[in-house]
Amino acid sequence: MPQPELLDAAVVRAWLSTAARALAEARAEIDRVNVFPVADGDTGTNMYLTIRDAAAAVRTAPPEAGGGRLLRLAARAALLGARGNSGVILSEWLRGLTVAATRGDSLAIALDVAARTARHAVAHPAPGTILTAAESAAAAARHAEAGGMVGPAGAPARLSTTDAACRGAREAALRSVGALEPLRAAGVLDAGACGLVLVLRSLAAAQRAVAEAGLEDVSEADGSIGPVLLDIDLRGHAAPVARAAGDAAPGRGPGPAGSPEAGLQAHDHEHGGDPEDDVELMFVLERSAAAANFSPGAVADALRADLDDVGSSVVVVGGAADGAGGADDADRSLWQAHVHTADLGAALDVARRWASRGAVSRVSVRHLAVPPDRWAVVVTTAAPALAAELARGGAVVVLDLDVPPTADDLAAAALGAGAPHVLVLAPEALHGATTGIDAGAGPADGPGSAPEVVRVVAPGDVHLVAGTSALAAALDDPREGDADVAAAVGAVVAGLRVDGGPAATVGAVLERLVAGTPAAIVTLLPDDDVPDAAVEELAALAAAAADGADVVVMRTGRPGDHVAIGVEPLDDAEEARA
Repeated sequence: MPQPELLDAAVVRAWLSTAARALAEARAEIDRVNVFPVADGDTGTNMYLTIRDAAAAVRTAPPEAGGGRLLRLAARAALLGARGNSGVILSEWLRGLTVAATRGDSLAIALDVAARTARHAVAHPAPGTILTAAESAAAAARHAEAGGMVGPAGAPARLSTTDAACRGAREAALRSVGALEPLRAAGVLDAGACGLVLVLRSLAAAQRAVAEAGLEDVSEADGSIGPVLLDIDLRGHAAPVARAAGDAAPGRGPGPAGSPEAGLQAHDHEHGGDPEDDVELMFVLERSAAAANFSPGAVADALRADLDDVGSSVVVVGGAADGAGGADDADRSLWQAHVHTADLGAALDVARRWASRGAVSRVSVRHLAVPPDRWAVVVTTAAPALAAELARGGAVVVLDLDVPPTADDLAAAALGAGAPHVLVLAPEALHGATTGIDAGAGPADGPGSAPEVVRVVAPGDVHLVAGTSALAAALDDPREGDADVAAAVGAVVAGLRVDGGPAATVGAVLERLVAGTPAAIVTLLPDDDVPDAAVEELAALAAAAADGADVVVMRTGRPGDHVAIGVEPLDDAEEARA
């Protein structure tokens, strides 16, 4: 029985729902083998969250929406919600597939377009990755669609186009261990390639469910699909590089032989520096089609080149509006940009330049070498240097660069943080209802439910520093349960004494804040125009006035001569950390 093509609405709905469940089930396993381009252990999670957004957009679409409309909604949601290098590439693959399918191309041609657009989005494509798996899937699909015969051990057996694509992607994933040194050294398959196998298998399962039952009701079709599993051994496909006991892999801490940490080898880092120092910057660029001086493709190429000058792992996806957002955004073009960089300031300068030609939103920063634990922290600030410091301390930072962040932006960051518990430190206005968090897990999510989110009102930057420090201190205490952790952070932030002023006169403010109550920590956040000598003088004054207190100094990265001050009373700090 022929399988329905992608423009079948029931197939689209069942496909994305099934893919979200499959990636939710496999994401931890895929995360564990993520060693390229950086061993940050989040490829499975990023692909899951990207498809989860696509599935949510389809799930809430009008019942009468056709397959083309559903694909456009899914592609737009994936573009805006893409997480990480792998999620951004997956979103562009889905966008290419959508463009081709909605103009009437066959599935094989659509898979070919998807593979080519995904590869073009990456500044420096590498072999053996999700890009190779996409190309192998497209080649196998074209062969099957042309009447080719594919079968094991030389036995001819005609495969459907989608089944052939699944086989092509799986074979590429199995070969990936030999394509890149980090994969060979760790003895693992490429995580992104394995994730794409699940996405394609979910499509095949959806097509079969619709075709075999002759169903048009997606709820019936979806309910008839069993679990889609990744029947691939992700480890043990190559002998890991032997290391002497205690040796550390390049750019990593010590790890057991054969682990991704032990096997990781520093990838080519075009701009010097250690990938361990890198942060990941992502942002969305929006431009009016009428105001654009370049074609959408030229914008992506130019933005990609600009980011390539300041970092690595550059991916820029998106382009012309497809009408998925309705009449209000029919003339808008959207791009999602991704870069790893040791120089966040230079990368943000690129974003600012493009903001002058459009609008930049959903700006997020995280440190690649800080994997999520049982708690993650999401913060929002307009201070770029502080953002880098907070990210390197483990926070996911939603940066107020051009378009102010929204509650939903914080929700997306919390969902993408990769931890079962997430602390959100933000002004009260950004703690309203959020569609991403408060909606929780929908029917498409399966075991990948939303994290528990604790909101703490943080009116200013000094509250962010105090809150993230309090979280780290609470997590260092093995006696602290999750409720105790949240309470400890809330107590510290609520008890903080805060003020500030121009550097020339802020000394008196500092003395007043520490007078009367012993201080545990004094935080000074000077703007960039405050001279180093003045900062040193203030730090010395703080140390003298608050005898025995820790003095923390962090530049904001903003122009100006202001110094923000936060004083954490000793009794509050002791109680929170007792």
